Amino acid sequence: MTKVTIQYRQLKTEGMPQDGTLKAMIVDAMRTKRSGAMIGLNAKSRIIDIDQDGSYVILNKITEPAGWDAQIFVGQLIHLQQGADVAAVMQSLEEDAEEFLLQQINLGEASVAKGILYFAAVGNHVGLIEGQQVKGRTLERYLTSLFQKVEILEPGGAPVVLNSRFLAGDGKELAESTEITVQAERNLGAGVAAAAEALEEIVERERARLRREGATVFDVLRTLGWDEQAIAALDHEIPSDGWIEGFFKVFIKRKNRKAKISRATINEALRNIDPADIGMDGDGKERGGIVKLSVKKQVATIGTLLDPADAKEQIVNALKEWAEAGKIDCNFA
Repeated sequence: MTKVTIQYRQLKTEGMPQDGTLKAMIVDAMRTKRSGAMIGLNAKSRIIDIDQDGSYVILNKITEPAGWDAQIFVGQLIHLQQGADVAAVMQSLEEDAEEFLLQQINLGEASVAKGILYFAAVGNHVGLIEGQQVKGRTLERYLTSLFQKVEILEPGGAPVVLNSRFLAGDGKELAESTEITVQAERNLGAGVAAAAEALEEIVERERARLRREGATVFDVLRTLGWDEQAIAALDHEIPSDGWIEGFFKVFIKRKNRKAKISRATINEALRNIDPADIGMDGDGKERGGIVKLSVKKQVATIGTLLDPADAKEQIVNALKEWAEAGKIDCNFA
């Protein structure tokens, strides 16, 4: 067993077909025929190269066809890198040896999993377990590409957006805010970084287990559109005993006053950002005190991987619990 975080997401319906839900659109896509076979019956037809880099995202384990007309559709999304080179020790770690030989192994035709995501869709409501490399953004991009390929969505039209739901730290609804702050970790100069590493090496091992490090200043600049050449030039300017800090604020001005930022905008704009990286100012003064609607649950494992059946079951359980508590407007039959 291992503990995982199950997140809540909801389809942004603007720009989507008005006569269907996300779950219905997925099932329609599964029933579409390509090369003479239904997509939902042929995993090969569900392979999409969304990054155009030779890696592939696949909607893999899905609800059986007999259950497509039921209320819930569940799936596993895997991101594969074909023919990847990996570093590995081929010797038994039980062997007495002066040292273990680290080798570069080419896996040839094998496809290495870069990450795995599990999700369940009920109407426009989604619960998901993200992988280290496969996040909610990957699911959005995959579904957008899939729906365009089967002509549920028009190419170049509105993409699939799965909004998060943010709450105040006490579980109450967010107040409308006038300011959003994205806080970034410092990028240290070489000299400071070396000294800090030597000083905090032991402490940091434990600290890293207990907290998630925020995005660095350079990560935020990449999000804002800086290219690598500009970032490298800025990095070069940092003295060996110095550092660069970032404190980014987003707000809307109307005449001489700040306007409110709606909860709907926050739920969309920040859906793929960790709340630990966000501070907020507004009527509620919720700086550092917002959370995504999510829950931690124990999931069975098979080796080092999650048991797909149990992962999907726990996601559905989470959706039902949120519905029963009135946190989401979802009715289970």
